[in-house]
Amino acid sequence: MPSLVLRKSPGGAPGETIALDGDMYVIGRDADTCQIVIPHHAVSRRHAQITRTNGQYFLEDLRSRNNTFLNNKQVTTRTALKPADRIKICDFLFEYQDERIKEPPPIPEWMKKEKEDEEDPGGMTTIEATGSRVNAQNYLDTQSTDRLKALLAISTSLSRTLELDPLLEQITETLLKEFRQADRVFLILLDESGKAIPKATKARRPGLDETRFSRTIVKKAVDSLKSYLSEDASSDASLGPAASIAEFRIRSVMCVPLVSPEGKALGAIQMDTQDRAKKFQPDDLNLLTIVANLAAVAVEKANLLVAMLNREKERKEIELARAVQLGFLPQSFPEVAEYEFYSHYSPAQSIGGDYYDYIHLPNGRLAIVIGDVAGKGVPAALLVAKLSSEVRYCLLTEVEPAKAMQLLNDQMIRGGLGDRFVTLTTVILDPKKHTLAIVNAGHMAPRLLCAASGELSDAISNEKTGLPLGVMPEFEYESVALNLEPGDMLTIFTDGVTDSMNPAGELFGSEGVDRFMAPDDATEAIAFPKRVGERMVQAVRRHANGRPQNDDIALICFGRLPPGAGPSTAARGTQKD
Repeated sequence: MPSLVLRKSPGGAPGETIALDGDMYVIGRDADTCQIVIPHHAVSRRHAQITRTNGQYFLEDLRSRNNTFLNNKQVTTRTALKPADRIKICDFLFEYQDERIKEPPPIPEWMKKEKEDEEDPGGMTTIEATGSRVNAQNYLDTQSTDRLKALLAISTSLSRTLELDPLLEQITETLLKEFRQADRVFLILLDESGKAIPKATKARRPGLDETRFSRTIVKKAVDSLKSYLSEDASSDASLGPAASIAEFRIRSVMCVPLVSPEGKALGAIQMDTQDRAKKFQPDDLNLLTIVANLAAVAVEKANLLVAMLNREKERKEIELARAVQLGFLPQSFPEVAEYEFYSHYSPAQSIGGDYYDYIHLPNGRLAIVIGDVAGKGVPAALLVAKLSSEVRYCLLTEVEPAKAMQLLNDQMIRGGLGDRFVTLTTVILDPKKHTLAIVNAGHMAPRLLCAASGELSDAISNEKTGLPLGVMPEFEYESVALNLEPGDMLTIFTDGVTDSMNPAGELFGSEGVDRFMAPDDATEAIAFPKRVGERMVQAVRRHANGRPQNDDIALICFGRLPPGAGPSTAARGTQKD
């Protein structure tokens, strides 16, 4: 029976299974209207729904405030569910399971054999452009020396360049010289949507239209992957009533598809004449088919070169973007008497959407900020750049942390977040008074270790946690005040830490964070922030056990050292992967 398995829950019971045996399940906070209730303030009253149609289950977001995510992608349309799909609603992660779906049986060999192509009706000569290609050697054995020289010249010209535009010009110019009866030649390539675009054209004399070709003939060749020859296209019944043939006064015509070695249509070569006395012959079609085979290989190589150059350009741009993004992050730890700091950053891709910073404020105060922009890659990195500057402006403009967060929220909304949002935690440390002021905008709560009792707890409750930035304008945030005693430590992190998954599909979870925040009983009496941070990063990597990182990771550990306890090491730089 299909079911949902709870994999992650802030304070819930991971492993809980919800059977899906009905036609509709609404997920949300409202117990009166929802079949699957998530009693959390960040979850909308009616957040999402799962419906069944003809035995297939579909997921749909109900215009929720914090959105619904399927396999780390925002759900914007009704989407079919597959086994092992992961549904994320705020900090709750479900896995869809459906034991009804099994691997399909293998296809018998006799079903894989393709049918023989039927012989084309009408007055056209056809040659297969793929599979049983024209045998160049057999063809050349029967041709004149002039044709051999022509084919050699064409082959030589194709090998002279790998740049696409000059290559196409060479092909059309050489073809017009060889096929003396031709009035026009078109070299046509297909764009990504499959539309035929003329990339190179030649006409024998001025006044002939070099821009308009017969899409009917080209489509016939491309769709069937066959070369076509018609001695008189205007009276050829197999082409149908094509207006372009009459309009362009096309008489004899040849059209040969350009086909990649994998059998994919790349485009076509069309040659035509407007003189009834000048007709193409089957030998002409054979030669043009061979030329098209050579040209297709040359075009494929040119495309590969362009793709390689584009990838190299993109790689360099990404490297530059990564260097710029890392420049936004702190280059060293703050130097604050009686305190130690540790931070780590590791993007899932070359550039990411996590962010953290240390910002020195008036009167010796220090702001510790960590955030997570929805999404990854370049779009998220651009928002991080904006967030970095806006955070500094707002914290230096507003003395009260809650008002600074409200100003930041309004600034980000006015700046145009679109359908994205940002979760952010800001901690203001006053090292003279040893106090903390914490404001949380939809982020996971920092974990506080009390040295005196050894207890771990959320530094800010769910009730005091506000909405993510970008969700609602003029939202009023709340600030929570804490005292830091000697040995107390705070750990702030993004969900890349807790969502780290091992090959068995198990999450590192908040339990993993708590497990490595405690002091190492064998070696230390207190939990030094740097040792805790390094130990936790290593634990996340061991837990992943080679599985690719699926989300950005940012982590900050800091705390007040006991009297007489120096820093655990003399580390100076912020750790970045």
